[in-house]
Amino acid sequence: MREDPAALFLEDEALTDGLTDEEAETLLSWLLDLAREASPSQLAHLRRLGHEITRLSRDYGLPVEELIGLVELAWGEADAPGLQA
Repeated sequence: MREDPAALFLEDEALTDGLTDEEAETLLSWLLDLAREASPSQLAHLRRLGHEITRLSRDYGLPVEELIGLVELAWGEADAPGLQA
């Protein structure tokens, strides 16, 4: 039986620890969008990615949206602003 991604992410308090409500909502929304097509083994990786985004945001004061943008850029899902010809 497949785990419910929403329950997995929402029950993990450490996933959004130290984030503002808006940042937590942004991160959870993004993770849930990715989780729709993820396999059960990929859910664990998404959860860990969420933890790392939270840690970087909290420890270094980086905006969650910018960290998500960097991940998407690394995955090739977004164009880097200012790099278009």
